[in-house]
Amino acid sequence: MLGLWEVHNIEDFEPRHFAFGVNLEFLMTSKAWLEERGITVIGSQGKGNQKPIVQSWMPAASVYFLDCDGNKLEFISMLHENPDELEYASYLSVWNEEHQEK
Repeated sequence: MLGLWEVHNIEDFEPRHFAFGVNLEFLMTSKAWLEERGITVIGSQGKGNQKPIVQSWMPAASVYFLDCDGNKLEFISMLHENPDELEYASYLSVWNEEHQEK
């Protein structure tokens, strides 16, 4: 998947990284799985690293982490709901709450 978008703050922008498609069940447990292996889980898009992050325009849930050389990597799982028009990132728990109400 190729993604192109405008960024408002270049300091927080990582221009390229590898993303590995995973199922949502694994994504939900991937933070613990990575940390058990000594891999650093990081935040992205102004969100912390405690929960999976949703890019609502796709929509997809992600967990970001660093490899042993400091390269940014991502586990990503596509969500089956329709994308939101808003350009924001939220936590997966918030996304689920918002979309259960619809």
